[in-house]
Amino acid sequence: MSARKLLTVLAIPIATLLAAFFAFVGYHKAFAPLAELAQHRVWTLALPVRAGRLVGWSELLLAAVLLGVWMAGLRRWAGAAALVLMVNQIAAGIVHATRGETDALPQNAVLIGLLLLVALAAWSRPVPKETVA
Repeated sequence: MSARKLLTVLAIPIATLLAAFFAFVGYHKAFAPLAELAQHRVWTLALPVRAGRLVGWSELLLAAVLLGVWMAGLRRWAGAAALVLMVNQIAAGIVHATRGETDALPQNAVLIGLLLLVALAAWSRPVPKETVA
C-alpha cells in the first residue's frame, strides 16, 4: 500500500471522529448556558458572548465539512476545514495557556496533529477531473 493511500485510509475514520467531536463541542458552545460552559473551562468564555457562540456555530459547520473527506470531490474542502479548525485549536491553546490551564494543552496538541493529518490527506490525493459528456 502506498503512503498516499495509507494516509487517506487513516484520514477518513479520523476525520469522521473529529467531525463528531467538533459537532459535540460546537453544539455546546453555540447553545449551552454560560454557567455550564464555565464548569468545563470552555475557552470561548474569554470572548464576548456573541463571538463565543459564533465559534460554536463555526465548529458545527466545519464538522460537517470535515465529512467531505469521504467524497473525492469534497476532499479539498475537508482539508480547508481541518486547517481552520487547527487555527481554532491554536487559539484555544493560547487562551488555556494564558489562564494557566496547562492541563488542557495536550488535548489541543492531539487535535492539531490529527487535523494536520486530515489536511495532508485531503491535499495529497489528486482531485478528479470533471468529464464532459
